[in-house]
Order: sequence, then structure tokens, then C-alpha cells
Amino acid sequence: MQLPPNTFVNIFRDTALDGYGDPTDVNTDPHAVAVPAVLTSTSRTTQDPATGTPRQVTKLVCVLPRGTDVRDDDRLLDTTTGAIYSVASVNVGSSYGFAAGITVTLSAVGA
Repeated sequence: MQLPPNTFVNIFRDTALDGYGDPTDVNTDPHAVAVPAVLTSTSRTTQDPATGTPRQVTKLVCVLPRGTDVRDDDRLLDTTTGAIYSVASVNVGSSYGFAAGITVTLSAVGA
């Protein structure tokens, strides 16, 4: 990861079954702690094609150090803000003469 981190994240992976037997997230035992991260967001305005109502679309991206064990459906806890994000996709990418970071696309949990 070439960029200086702007936060640290804890990675959670565990799930349990709720009272109905459905899987639910467990954010009590982190898989990884204090992983340096660059968390960024971009947004754009688009119109709903059916109604023409303007909508704000925000894309959340996190860059983690190469070698970080992160997978789809993991959860990241931003230790600076307390926000929790769900990992939508992981892209290791290619390296062009330097150690490229892992790019993770996120969605906010509970937002």
C-alpha cells in the first residue's frame, strides 16, 4: 500500500445462527486488528429513470496492505469513527514494480 493510512480497521468474519436458524453477523471476535487502511468515498447524483427524482449514489472504497486476509462478506470496523462496512468485493490487482494494495469495495451497514 503506497498511500499513508487515514484510519485503522478491524476485520470480522464470524457468523452465528439466530433464533430462526438464519446466519447473522458476529462482531465480537475480530479476525484481524488495527489493519492500516485508506478509506475513501466518491459520490454522484443520478436521476431515477421512473420518477426523475435525483438520487445521491455513494461508492465506498478501502485500500488495505497487500497480504491482508480479507474476503467477500467480511465486515470492517473503522476504529476512528466506529462505522461498520460490509465487504462487497475484493480486488488484489496487479503490481507495476511496487507492492500494490488490496482494493475493497464496501457498503455501509445500518446506513
